[in-house]
Amino acid sequence: MNFKRIRQIISGIAVLTGAASFSVFQYAICRKKKQPDVRRKKKWKPYLDFVLEEQKWVKRHHGRKQEIISGDGLKLRAMYIPRKNAKGIIICMHGYHSEVDIEFVPEVRFLWNLGYDILLPWQRSHGQSEGRYITYGVKERYDCRQWIRYANEHLGAKDKNVFLCGISMGCATVLMAAGLKLPENVRGIIADCGFTSPWEIIRHVVKTKYHLPPYPLLFFLDAICRIAAGFSLKDASVQEAMRKNKIPVLFIHGDEDRYVPVWMTYSNYEACAAEKELYIVHGAAHALAFSYDRKEGSRRIRNFIQRYER
Repeated sequence: MNFKRIRQIISGIAVLTGAASFSVFQYAICRKKKQPDVRRKKKWKPYLDFVLEEQKWVKRHHGRKQEIISGDGLKLRAMYIPRKNAKGIIICMHGYHSEVDIEFVPEVRFLWNLGYDILLPWQRSHGQSEGRYITYGVKERYDCRQWIRYANEHLGAKDKNVFLCGISMGCATVLMAAGLKLPENVRGIIADCGFTSPWEIIRHVVKTKYHLPPYPLLFFLDAICRIAAGFSLKDASVQEAMRKNKIPVLFIHGDEDRYVPVWMTYSNYEACAAEKELYIVHGAAHALAFSYDRKEGSRRIRNFIQRYER
């Protein structure tokens, strides 16, 4: 084989890899125009009647929407569900390409009945919040910290308990935020099916969903993220944050999760330097741990909050 032919092959591989990288960037990083609908999600079918009823409850009880400006100038909004004589506030961060009234709806009323205001932010590039690119917790962790400060300053939480709760990418967001300096009244984190890092979860999705070799595609994708979206897939990791963390964490994951593999929660749990608890829900798929076993999930979360609230 001559050198000209070799160059042609290498050039062809580079072109195909570049095209695949742009495709993954569009799918994984860019904001989706179409809003998610729980009625169209196959995984929610067994719980649909319950979820639709809880959505009605949220609509009846939510108050005025809250708004902050992110560090990079985006308007970020949140649904707020207040209650009288609240012991504090629980801030719930939803997952990737989701909504505030989908993943957390099965447990919002339960959390509210524990005596807490509920704040449900739309993460950047989702729902009613601004943004073009999803950064898998890299920038969202700072948004989370800003929502905590906002709750303390404007929602009366300063001298009360603050708990963070996250599902999927929202879980990675709150766990990465724990690696930052947070206000002292953050008492605990409920972390449901979070991944280890942006790099690792996209590598997993490229391999299992696209059936493509992760390398060198991820290097091309990371370069696109740096240039177009202003972040690197290696800028942050949950494990790095957990090694610095001093806030108690309840780790939750369903062992039938095919999107974020359960080994990622085991890794995050092992890295956590703070007080911690692990709850693996046998038979639960991605982001369905609470819905799959509401009785045990309620007991675990209630005990965790009561153990660390003041």
